[in-house]
Amino acid sequence: CNLKCPFCSRMVNWGELDIKHMSGDVWDGILIEARKHGLRSLFMDHDGESLMNPKLPEMVKEASKAGIIDIWMHTNANLLTSELSEKLIDNGLTKINFSIDASTKETHEKLRIGSNYEKVIKNINEFLRLKSKKKAKYLRVRVSFVVQKENIQEKESFYEFWKNAPGVNVIAFQNLQELALFEKKDEEC
Repeated sequence: CNLKCPFCSRMVNWGELDIKHMSGDVWDGILIEARKHGLRSLFMDHDGESLMNPKLPEMVKEASKAGIIDIWMHTNANLLTSELSEKLIDNGLTKINFSIDASTKETHEKLRIGSNYEKVIKNINEFLRLKSKKKAKYLRVRVSFVVQKENIQEKESFYEFWKNAPGVNVIAFQNLQELALFEKKDEEC
C-alpha cells in the first residue's frame, strides 16, 4: 500500500508479510479455474492498494473475458487518474469502494498517512464524471468511512457531502475493530 494508516490491519505485525504483486502464472491459473468452475465474482485486492499493480486494468479486462461478471476493488484513490479510471470502467469493473474516512483534510490526512485529501476528492469526482459520461449505470460506487474516535465528529458531514453526489450508490459506515489485540508474534501464540 502507498499509505500507512494507523488503524489498518496491515499495520499489525508490520514487516512480517511478504509483500509483492501476484505472479503472472498465479493469475493465469486463477483465470483457468474461473473459466472451468464458472466463477462469477472476483475481489481484485486484499490488504493493500490495488492501483499499485500496473497490470490491474488489464487484469480486470482478462477477468471480464473469463466470464466473471462481478469484478470489484477497494482503493484510497490517491493513485487514481482519469486515464486509469477510464480503463477500469471500459475493461469491466463493476464495483469500486473508495476508502476515505473523513470529511476534512486535517482528519483524512491524520488517519490516512501519506494521503492528499484534495487529490482524493478530485480523483473520485473524475471517476464519477466518467461513470456518468460512459453511462455505466451498472457500476456500483461505494464511499466508506471507518468510524473511530478521531473522526466520529465528521460522520454526519461525510454523509451530507456524498449523499447527493451523482454516481455514488452506497455510503458505508463501519465501526473500527481494534487490532492491537492481535499483535502477537507466532512464538507467543
